[in-house]
Amino acid sequence: MSIRNVLIVFRSRFLISMKMYFRYPINFIMTLLDPLMWLTPFYFMGKTFSSNGSISGFERYTGNSDFMGYLVVGYIISAYVSTVFWTMGFSLKEEMREGVLESNWSAPVNRIVLMVSKSLFQFCATTFEVILTGIVCHFAFGFTINSNILQFLAFLIPGIIGMMGLGMAVAAAVLIAKEANGIIDITSSMVSAMSGSYFPIKVMPKFFVFISLSLPLTYIYDSSRAILINQVPLFSLRTEYFIILIGMIIFCIIGSWIFMRVEKKCRSLGILGTH
Repeated sequence: MSIRNVLIVFRSRFLISMKMYFRYPINFIMTLLDPLMWLTPFYFMGKTFSSNGSISGFERYTGNSDFMGYLVVGYIISAYVSTVFWTMGFSLKEEMREGVLESNWSAPVNRIVLMVSKSLFQFCATTFEVILTGIVCHFAFGFTINSNILQFLAFLIPGIIGMMGLGMAVAAAVLIAKEANGIIDITSSMVSAMSGSYFPIKVMPKFFVFISLSLPLTYIYDSSRAILINQVPLFSLRTEYFIILIGMIIFCIIGSWIFMRVEKKCRSLGILGTH
């Protein structure tokens, strides 16, 4: 498949997703309210444990008392993780339900290109929502970051690519089970929780800490907090960046392999578009 044809697919799927997104203005309102609904209870909970503006127990694990900064950065990274799982897994279920999966996949286009192109606009929308989240949380909770945005993106982008590989494996499970909500909720919740999305992994039992350290997503959360709010990372940023890159390669290879094998099996059984 030529690069020109790939770009045509990307453009077409991007425009379709964009039109659907802007068809429902409530999306913008929810972007403003979501961080307030999810983070406000944590904000007041943090206040109950704070003494003279410091949370000593939390500071021992993270290096400073920026509890809300820790949570907001976790919320931002989780937004991208959720986008990966829901756009790559749930979109398949939607196409099955609408009865267009087989016709879409009959086009002379690589299946992985179709999957990735479906997610492209949603990543742009998520980035816009993340910026709004930062602004809302700045005024609501005093959330601030330093100026190392480019360094943050250098860690985040390969991390997202790696997560897309994992998203391929989730999409393969959706193809087999014909169910998206349960699979995505379980996988995204477990992966985010084990990676320290809203709490330091050091507080968990040693067995779970070992599992967390084996997940590249852990280092995306950890390095992002170290870069943006100056919390103490688990390892040096150079080491964590290397782990993220290795994870990106492994997840993309394994996820793509699983997805293509499952898709081929479903086609041979004639159950690709059933639901």
